Amino acid sequence: MIDKQRFGKRAASLRRRLALSQAGLAEKLGVSAQAVSKWETGAALPDIELLLELSRLYGVSVNELLEDNGLLSCIADRPFEERGGVAYFVPPATDPEELQWERDMRSEGWIARNWRDAWDQPGGWAETAYGRNVFGERSRPNDRRIGRWMAQRGGVILDIGSGPGGGYMPFILQADPAARIIVSDLSHTVVEEWKQFLDAEHDSPYLCYAALDFCDIPFKSGTVDVIGDHSGILNCIGDQSAALRECYRVLKPGGVLVSMSGFVTRNDLTALPESARQELLEKYPSMAIDLYEDTVLAGFRKIDSEVTGTWTTEEGGSGLADLARSLGVTVRFTEYVRFCEK
Repeated sequence: MIDKQRFGKRAASLRRRLALSQAGLAEKLGVSAQAVSKWETGAALPDIELLLELSRLYGVSVNELLEDNGLLSCIADRPFEERGGVAYFVPPATDPEELQWERDMRSEGWIARNWRDAWDQPGGWAETAYGRNVFGERSRPNDRRIGRWMAQRGGVILDIGSGPGGGYMPFILQADPAARIIVSDLSHTVVEEWKQFLDAEHDSPYLCYAALDFCDIPFKSGTVDVIGDHSGILNCIGDQSAALRECYRVLKPGGVLVSMSGFVTRNDLTALPESARQELLEKYPSMAIDLYEDTVLAGFRKIDSEVTGTWTTEEGGSGLADLARSLGVTVRFTEYVRFCEK
């Protein structure tokens, strides 16, 4: 069933993008301003001829106008199940630890707290027993800058491995509330929680939601304009090289993968005592992976890397930080963002 309220929000957002008033749109279509108002408030739907006119005027398909995941229907390269506005390309989690993680995320309101922090609103992590999200605070200015860049680039934006932090999505929406973003994660619960939260919290009518594996992106080649990766590839459950190749494949020519992560440089690694270095690498091998060579091998013709800062294991809590402290060492990470053009 078509959600008239969601259709109305999408239609109004697309009209505003063209700097059209309701009266101006009505004049173009040969209908009354009252009719346009009814569409945009969810009181009625246009007939098929008018839907076709709106589709041509706004440069989107009729499916995209009518359905939450109309865009996904157009670009998917395989069948998928859809429930409640979420497209499911992968089965739900079954691992007990993963299921417990999902329960904790939901019960403790991680998504809402990360969103509040991203928007500098009350209700973030500082108001909990966990305390301030120091890492998030440090990276927020760069995240906002990159989110603005992605919003200005426009087109279809795929946010991979959004996680409970939302990846770059919250920062893109700060720059453009009507950005066309596919919010995705391997976890059904992550995607469902984001949809439920954003439906209630933010007037963003042009979002899609998909549970997918970005090591096997279920979209046709050359259908995405920008991909946002907020450390998802480095920490993925699967083959990092395959993920980079998939990102390259689904991007349009000239499309860009924006990939942020952090690693321990060779100089910082060799500065550690050998015994500590070996134990850290044995338990956390990804700490020294920068993925540059894999990105080149994936096919990207232009890669611009930008160092955005450094941080150490003394600044926050994690398994790696706890191990480093137990070994009596401090590990320094270099944080970067790469703009990888196809």
